[in-house]
Amino acid sequence: MEINVDDPEEILKIAEALSSITRINILKILNESPKSITELSEELKMTKGNISNQVALLENAGLVDIEYQNGVKGIKKIIKTKYNRIIISLDISSSPKEANK
Repeated sequence: MEINVDDPEEILKIAEALSSITRINILKILNESPKSITELSEELKMTKGNISNQVALLENAGLVDIEYQNGVKGIKKIIKTKYNRIIISLDISSSPKEANK
């Protein structure tokens, strides 16, 4: 599934989420299969806290879904990518004044 974004506010939100190679790598890993924070942490060799923060940014941009499951030590987050393709369309042919009408 893909997302096609042309709204400037949405473009900004997604561009900010994609402005980190770590977050891009997380999306690539999740495209293969859903993962927990622990699995992402181990695969990327980063702390769980850092991965959790990165995933939160992706979630706020609407790029991932989080599902909660019972784990060995309580509840664990399972992160799934929502899209396997992101297309950003930016029409710069109109002036900002025209775009606000």
